[in-house]
Amino acid sequence: MLFGRFRSSIYLFKANSAYQKGNTQEAINLLEKAYKTESAKAVVVTTYGYLLLKEGHLDESLKIFKEQLNSTSKISDNDLYSLKANYALALWKNGELDRAIAIYEEIFPNYKSTNVYGSLGYLYILKGNVEKALEFNLEAMEYNNTGAVILDNLGQTYYMMGEYTKAEEIFKKLMALGPKFPEAYYDYALVLEKLGEKESCIENLKTALNYKPNFLSGVTVEQIQEKLNQVEAQ
Repeated sequence: MLFGRFRSSIYLFKANSAYQKGNTQEAINLLEKAYKTESAKAVVVTTYGYLLLKEGHLDESLKIFKEQLNSTSKISDNDLYSLKANYALALWKNGELDRAIAIYEEIFPNYKSTNVYGSLGYLYILKGNVEKALEFNLEAMEYNNTGAVILDNLGQTYYMMGEYTKAEEIFKKLMALGPKFPEAYYDYALVLEKLGEKESCIENLKTALNYKPNFLSGVTVEQIQEKLNQVEAQ
């Protein structure tokens, strides 16, 4: 057991190094080796499942998360909450939005973080419950008013409400942070389109194309390109 745990730690160290260098597949391969030692800590297994999910291996990630949830091994409360949060993301991508929201709502009172606020806030947007989304995303802003995903969520919420000026104010704050994900620029472009700012809209859509979406992204390259073509043709 101790030797297995030691090997697992080495694989984790190498995986972190690979991921930081942008070698996601190498990181996944190393985490798989750590997982197969059957001695990996819960955080290692959760990270492995998350990277599988992020890269689009939905069935594999669901299998990993379910196995860990059903494991008899001892796990700290925080590690369990992290596991459930990532499992909820997998359920969302599996078309089980209500179950995903329910899990987040279950762990939220004991597991508040910028990431959790960002994820649950976005799921409320997807659910279409604008009032709930607004209430929660305003609370998220009080928790962290420089969280990029939190700002994006609130901007989207105001957009859904038709409050385009308020949405623009939020997105300007987001742009000042130099976000590195495509949704920020795509969502801002939608607001600018409504405000009649065609050139700025086009500029942001082109910027969005500079950032590669992953399986957990809220927008695809095809959606961005389609909107860009539409706006340019107007």
